[in-house]
Amino acid sequence: MFLVVGQGNPGKPYANTRHNLGFMVLDRLGLEFRKKGEALLAEAEVGGEKGLFLKPLTYYNLSGQAVAPLVRFYHIPPERLLVVHDEMDLPLGRLRFKAGGSAAGNRGVASIAGALGTEAFHRLRLGIGKPPSRELGAEYVLSPFLPEEWPVVERVLEVAKEAVLCWAKEGLAPCAGRFNGLDLREKG
Repeated sequence: MFLVVGQGNPGKPYANTRHNLGFMVLDRLGLEFRKKGEALLAEAEVGGEKGLFLKPLTYYNLSGQAVAPLVRFYHIPPERLLVVHDEMDLPLGRLRFKAGGSAAGNRGVASIAGALGTEAFHRLRLGIGKPPSRELGAEYVLSPFLPEEWPVVERVLEVAKEAVLCWAKEGLAPCAGRFNGLDLREKG
């Protein structure tokens, strides 16, 4: 069994914000989500393996409260947990698989690591680019994508959906090799 967590914030005001890319990717999978505790949960079989797909309703920075109980109940090992989240250290149009490591300032990832007692889980980092200044980080991640960014966002969402399914079937290494080098920005 595997678990894919899409990071985001619940509610319409956050629906198209940079911080909700994880939710948007899971929405692209066309699954039926139902409320389960502090999250929306869907189940699907991918490549002959049962999978759980989770959208925490705890708000981004407290995601660990929704993720940890599910991981413990189903005995999901870190290498079968994928957290899909936005990443300021990558430009919009880039995505990157990563195994373990620090949260690098991402409070949602830090919450999950703290609640699980490990950083060894897998991540699919979706680039959103840097804010105009460090002080504007919180405002930036909670801001909607600009109209001119949406063509790139749409490509990212489609490729990220494929990347999640690849990870579920094949694991991290082959998918990292296939997706980490992609640049989905428009070439001018």
